[in-house]
Amino acid sequence: MFQKIRRLFAWENHPAGESPCQKNTPEQIIGRLEREAAEGSVDAMYLLGMTYYSGNGAEKNSVKAQEWFEKAAAEGNTVAMRNLAGMYTAGDGVEKNPAKAKEWLRKAEAIEIMLKALGWVWGVAE
Repeated sequence: MFQKIRRLFAWENHPAGESPCQKNTPEQIIGRLEREAAEGSVDAMYLLGMTYYSGNGAEKNSVKAQEWFEKAAAEGNTVAMRNLAGMYTAGDGVEKNPAKAKEWLRKAEAIEIMLKALGWVWGVAE
């Protein structure tokens, strides 16, 4: 996962022939994701949530993961909504709460059904 994030930021502003992947430390990548999230990037919010949730690239921190997933979910990211549902279902880093889990799943499904109806998403809400 962290390698995927690293590749997203790797090739900008590097001389030809240099491999920038070795120059981006996890701290630099987290810093950049946080700046982009502050500027409104929903993808950056989601990636920060995944980074903190998995502990891959940053110390595992369920509180921060939940915070970033909620920010991404508030902007309509259905994967973040489903991750929150999973956290609440299992009590993974949060207090187990089946009602909140169902709420997040319903929100995700409603958005996915709408997007599928518009022809923007394939393979969901079938």
